[in-house]
This record gives sequence, structure tokens and C-alpha cells, in this order.
Amino acid sequence: MRLRDINRIILVLLVAVGFAACDETDEVGEFDNWQARNVAYVDSIARIATSNVDGTWKKFLAYGLVDTVKWDNQYYVYCKVLESGEGSEMPKYTDIVKVNYRGHLIPTSNYPDGRVFDQSYEGDLDPETDVPTSLSLAGCVRGWTTAVCEMVKGDVWRVYVPSELGYGATDQSAVPAHSTLVFDINLVDFSKMGSSAY
Repeated sequence: MRLRDINRIILVLLVAVGFAACDETDEVGEFDNWQARNVAYVDSIARIATSNVDGTWKKFLAYGLVDTVKWDNQYYVYCKVLESGEGSEMPKYTDIVKVNYRGHLIPTSNYPDGRVFDQSYEGDLDPETDVPTSLSLAGCVRGWTTAVCEMVKGDVWRVYVPSELGYGATDQSAVPAHSTLVFDINLVDFSKMGSSAY
């Protein structure tokens, strides 16, 4: 084997090792740049909700904030109405609600529909057969409570909760810090705290 051939083989091996190293270091992890990606995601949802082209979007300033201050997108909850219920009465912050819900993170390459971190039902939502969960609204994250306090019985909404109104900079067991929380929520019923109905 001539020296020139050996040099070619060495060059080919070096190039192959270089490409392998680039592939490993350039690969984006599921939660790389997570905070920036979540802020960008909320901003994109805010644009869609604010334009409300199809009339199915609602936008609410977080419970407890005053609308005389200019707040950025991270302090609003964005809701896509999937099904409308009946009536006009809505739960209050101190009420107990019965809900069917599923919570997931924003889409990633590994989970194009978002990684599910909590749910009260399996498969597709079926309000006729799913057994709802009872929750105290005061014990839920601020964004979730803000949305549910605007719902009527029978509503099914997809609710986008920015991290500022969710868990913020705190890691939870299945939710990384700075995560936007996306919930599908079906409000089945509600009653006052201490009521014998629950």
C-alpha cells in the first residue's frame, strides 16, 4: 500500500469521525432552549387568539391582575372553544369543579402533539362515559383557574397557560421549568366549597 493511499484512508476516517461528532453535538435535545421556545409558542398563540379569525378564541387576563396595566402575552390565558355548553353561570374561584381534562406540553420533535403530563381520561374525550375529577379551583395553577372561571357547564376548551401562570421557573415531576401548559378541559359541573354535592 502506497503512502498516498494510506493518507486517503486516514482522510476518509477523519472526515467520517468529524461528521459523527457534528451529528452528536448539533442534535437538539427535547428541552434545549426550552424557555425561549415556550415564549415564542405563546406569542404565536396570542397572535392567533387576538386575531380570532374564526370567532372561536377567547383571551383572559390572569385572575387577580388589573387591566389598567399593560401586560405582555405571558399574563394572559388563551382559549380555543372546541364545544360550547349551555347556561350563563360560571364557577367562582372558591368553587369545586368536576372536570374531564388532559394536560400536555408544547409540541416537540419527539411529541408532535405535546408530551402528556396529566389526564383524567384515556383516549378521546367522551363526556357521556368519562368519569370527571373533582378539584378545588383555588388549588389549581392560576392560568387554569382563570380559564375555568370563564366556562359554563358543558364547555370543552383547549386552554393555553403560559409558564408565568403555570409553574413558572419551578420544575415539577413531569413538567420542566418555563413550560407552557396546554389543557383540554370539559367543565361538567361545579358547586360551592363545602357543598354536600361533592
